[in-house]
Amino acid sequence: MPTDALLIFGAGGHGRVVADAARAAGATGLLASDRNPALCQGELLPGIPLHRPDAPTPAQATALHVAIGHNAARERESLALGLQRLHTVCHPAACVSPFAQLGAGCFVAAQAVVAPGARLGLGVIVNHGAVVDHDCRIGDFAHIAPGAVLGGDVQIGPGVLIGAGAVVLPGRSVAAGAVVGAGAVVCDNIDLPGSWVGVPARRKA
Repeated sequence: MPTDALLIFGAGGHGRVVADAARAAGATGLLASDRNPALCQGELLPGIPLHRPDAPTPAQATALHVAIGHNAARERESLALGLQRLHTVCHPAACVSPFAQLGAGCFVAAQAVVAPGARLGLGVIVNHGAVVDHDCRIGDFAHIAPGAVLGGDVQIGPGVLIGAGAVVLPGRSVAAGAVVGAGAVVCDNIDLPGSWVGVPARRKA
């Protein structure tokens, strides 16, 4: 966590979750903003002021975390604001192996697990209680929702959403842009985008 200010970009619920995790991890000098000026009033959380996007922020706020749950919007804002500024936030109650690799701008929430050999791309979210087992590969700006489980050696493409409580069996892959519905079980490789639901997961018509 940087000793200077960290700008959290996103004033919605996910922004508050990220701010809470950053503070728990020892960050000081937190501040927040959003693309929507109407949301930039008051504080994101107590002691974390919101700044309008057109207002200057403290010069030391060179690091930022794009705290937007929607994958495409998170990618768009990350590119617009500068990938070189992206900072990863991990809640101290997460279990992240020192032998895992996390790309810039990732977020790992409380009670999540990222096991040895896992590799996360840019801006990946591993939400509360999710499990990313050994040797998984997760593409840029994917989102592993609360309680989802990826078995060992799973391959997740860029922009994928794995819904709450979904399971991807070991060794399976999920194509870029696919959405795996809440509670679904991926028993075979998913080779096409679109929504996949049920047990076993099947593509919605």
